[in-house]
Amino acid sequence: MNRRLLLSTFFAASACLTIGVSAAEEKLSLAMDAGTSLSTDTDGFQAFRGRVGGLFTYANPWRFSGVNVQSTKYTKGEFSKDVTAVLGKYRDQRRDNLAGVDIEAGVAQVSGHLRPVGDATLRMVTSIGTAVDLNVSADLVETPKALDRGIGYTFLATGVEQPFGERSTITALAGWQRFNDGNARVHLRARYIWLAVPEAGITLQLRHRQYATRQLDVGGAYFNPEHYQQTLAVAAIRKRHAGWVLSGALGAGQERVTGISSHPSYLAELRGESPVGKDMRLVFHAAYYRSSGYTDSPDYAYRMVGLNLVFLMQ
Repeated sequence: MNRRLLLSTFFAASACLTIGVSAAEEKLSLAMDAGTSLSTDTDGFQAFRGRVGGLFTYANPWRFSGVNVQSTKYTKGEFSKDVTAVLGKYRDQRRDNLAGVDIEAGVAQVSGHLRPVGDATLRMVTSIGTAVDLNVSADLVETPKALDRGIGYTFLATGVEQPFGERSTITALAGWQRFNDGNARVHLRARYIWLAVPEAGITLQLRHRQYATRQLDVGGAYFNPEHYQQTLAVAAIRKRHAGWVLSGALGAGQERVTGISSHPSYLAELRGESPVGKDMRLVFHAAYYRSSGYTDSPDYAYRMVGLNLVFLMQ
């Protein structure tokens, strides 16, 4: 196991054994955490994922720590691959602005290799409302060839969120992505968000993202243009209703890939979260994306649906 992997594992384990001082002021519970998701695309590639674990210090959805065991089955035609992972979870954030720490980190075993997986974010909010996010994430490249080769990546990013007045917010992010096959990318992202209907939680957004690739030849393992750009106009909503927190987004725009003329790109997202009875919390999410961001087909589409349950044991 290399040094980076050891650090990743230690970081995840430490997260599971630590709980913030502020959590000590609340009643801590033992909870079961379970979830499942299914994703499919127009190339016939499917990923079915299940996870189960325990939250040993659960105070509320913004403050807990625990461990998950995860299994993912990938299929496409005659291709089939099973990947297992163990992840530590730690979250200690404010409800109003999400300032604090959110970590889910561990290791996955794929094609005889151990790869770091997960996401860790530190969010800091200043007295004038400026938020700074420091993010480290890692995952597997989910294509048949990449999974057979055990290709994964790490992503380091810094983001800034700045409100202007009562209705406008601008965000910007710069990131560096390194694949373990030697490839690397530089990412830039930005959003303008305008609160169009405050009482209904409706925003209008302009989103842009782009990246440049350092190494073009990856043996056909994954979509890898020299330059990629996408710009979307998005309408989003976040609303509380009958105990549920519901959010959704619809977007459309254009994307451009090196050597290919621009063509349409779309997204649709839906998420709901609510307590179910006294001791259970349910989260569901679904998404549809039409984009060439992961394949060479201009008609590519990706669909995903998932469900997660947290059940308090005491």
